[in-house]
Amino acid sequence: MQSVSWQSIHSPWLFDLLVAMRDPEFHNADIEACRTALKANRLEVPRVDYGAGSTGNIQTISAIARRSLKRPKHARALAALTKHLQATAVLEMGTSLGITTAYIAAHCEQVCTLEGNPTVAAAAQRTWRELNINNIAILEGPFDETLKPALNASDGFDLIFIDGNHRGKALRSYIDQCRDFLSPSGAIVCDDIHWSSDMESAWKEICNQPEWTLCVDFFEWGLLTRNPNLKREMKAIRF
Repeated sequence: MQSVSWQSIHSPWLFDLLVAMRDPEFHNADIEACRTALKANRLEVPRVDYGAGSTGNIQTISAIARRSLKRPKHARALAALTKHLQATAVLEMGTSLGITTAYIAAHCEQVCTLEGNPTVAAAAQRTWRELNINNIAILEGPFDETLKPALNASDGFDLIFIDGNHRGKALRSYIDQCRDFLSPSGAIVCDDIHWSSDMESAWKEICNQPEWTLCVDFFEWGLLTRNPNLKREMKAIRF
């Protein structure tokens, strides 16, 4: 699919979102200071790989921060999306060090986030305490053990952010499990949709499902919504 400039978008819903994604109001200096501190943190962390494709037994907080955290502009974009959706409840699959979680939490009432590595989860919680963020609940363990309880304990979610297992089969499964818990005008964000040909294939297959009224490829991540007020479109946008 050929990409287009965000300025050429005709859908008011999507155009307003793209404008918001560029709004400097979503920059958070306190969160970025925590990002900088994490990049300098040499604490060693035992590796727990549930599907991210990692190798080796030991890593550092610094390495995780440099490799795995969403870049600032993408964290800001997800914060803008959260506000655009007027989200009350958000589910995040893949906490990492909690920087993106913090951006999202600033614009909704409650975030439930899932993280497989307990040492990484503890580091994320320290960051949230430093930022005085109190509306995040974290569940530790593999997604196969935490996703279903998180969904069943909820009243549904307005935004679901899937970032953790970079396998096409897993992505399809998560979408299947989450779809009944997504609010009618809510959105699902799938991270790293071009991680591999397997992930690209899964993304294309999901986009072709007729229930999604809008599918947007932002290259690093993709957005799905079945908002009934939107016409069916598939877009690739340079962001």
